[in-house]
Amino acid sequence: MELTPIRSKLAIKLALIYALNIADWGCTVVLLKTERFYEANPLAGQFITSPLMSFVMKCLFPALAVFAVIAAMRYLTEKELRIADSFICFVLVFYSVIDIDHIINFLLLFFQNSP
Repeated sequence: MELTPIRSKLAIKLALIYALNIADWGCTVVLLKTERFYEANPLAGQFITSPLMSFVMKCLFPALAVFAVIAAMRYLTEKELRIADSFICFVLVFYSVIDIDHIINFLLLFFQNSP
């Protein structure tokens, strides 16, 4: 499949979303181990403590979804690609905010005075 410029940009954004998702997963696992934090997402709370299930749900399924979306992009019109771009940008901002929150939590955790 030939990736046009807009399809290439969308594929890069999807890869960034996947990377931010993996960063979210890793940071969540580390912060949960401190026992000072909890999983705010009730759905993820069901599987995050199981290493196998968290790998499947946070790594494997999202990777398959990214590949499926990239493959499906060849069937979208330019207008549909622009709509997809808007949605993908929203998700990119969403995961960026989550990862910034993790960074803030790490800073609070490591630089606060011990009780």
